[in-house]
Amino acid sequence: MRRAAFFSLIVLVSVSGAAKYAGEFLSIGAGARGLGMGGAFCAVVDDASSGYWNPAGLFKVQGQQAQFMHSERFGGLVKYDYLGYGRSDGVTGLGASLYRTDVGDIPNTNNLPWYDTGSDGVFGEDGMGEPGDAGNDDYDPVSNPGGTEGNGEWDAGEEIIYDESLITYESAVDWALYLSWSRSLSSNFSVGASAKVIRRGLMEYSAFGLGLDIGARYQPSEAFSVGLNLQDISGTHLFWNNGVNESILPTVKLGMAIRWPITKFATLATIAADGDFRFEGREYSAQYNFSGISLDTHLGAEFLIKDLVALRIGSSEGNMTAGLGLKFGLMNHPVTLDYAYLGHQDLDATHRISLGAGF
Repeated sequence: MRRAAFFSLIVLVSVSGAAKYAGEFLSIGAGARGLGMGGAFCAVVDDASSGYWNPAGLFKVQGQQAQFMHSERFGGLVKYDYLGYGRSDGVTGLGASLYRTDVGDIPNTNNLPWYDTGSDGVFGEDGMGEPGDAGNDDYDPVSNPGGTEGNGEWDAGEEIIYDESLITYESAVDWALYLSWSRSLSSNFSVGASAKVIRRGLMEYSAFGLGLDIGARYQPSEAFSVGLNLQDISGTHLFWNNGVNESILPTVKLGMAIRWPITKFATLATIAADGDFRFEGREYSAQYNFSGISLDTHLGAEFLIKDLVALRIGSSEGNMTAGLGLKFGLMNHPVTLDYAYLGHQDLDATHRISLGAGF
């Protein structure tokens, strides 16, 4: 039942043309480290995933780094993969990242026939003993003198012929490519940008779009930093091959992070908080809403022990997150292995695993 409801939501959102959720597949995140911290990563960014969270942090990558993440969302309903690369000379950072979302086995019932009886469900009569179509078949002597029977369209009340052999199963696959740049303008301030190329597919439909994110990061001391990412700053427009157009409206991602060493336990603690401000009038689907502006919060903490093991916990839009991380060397290259958990009150939990390597 959960699977059917979820697929129905995917189809409705994708073909509606509404701007509210057109870019929802771009809000999943990148890297199990940031996701384990509840997605509170806009001010923390210092690795290849910066292209997603805040491109202004890409210059902090040490040398070159590659990342890969696989995710089984909501008990395997949605498969999500991320592949990222970043490099920096300490002043300028460059990166590229690829995202793929796959929702498979969507039942397509478009080929199921139905009895074209009209909205009253009765052939030849309106259910009141009168010949022809009237009353319950939306009869109107001017606008609809023939009623709804035999109009070649399915109307509410008409019986569908359910034949499971006529149901086909298809998929929805979305791709996004981010090309990112970052520059340190001073010892404590940096800027960055990510250009986005988007390709969406839903059954026989497809869409193409372009977008731009612009970020900034300010770190006046080792202990404190703030980050700002203006996502889809000019609006990202998606053009479907059936003539429907969607627009992803801008999102303002604002974050802050505090770090301090716990020398007694050889631990570096990081506490972070992000807020996603949207202007789509989401109302009840957002944590907070006021005058058409919605706010979703992300809170997280990371405890890095002896620069080897990381423990993480957080909250993403009110849902609990947790994670583990491990740093080690392999053939003289630094390697990171991370896991992130996301709970959900209605759907099954989501598990994310990512692997990173420096070279």
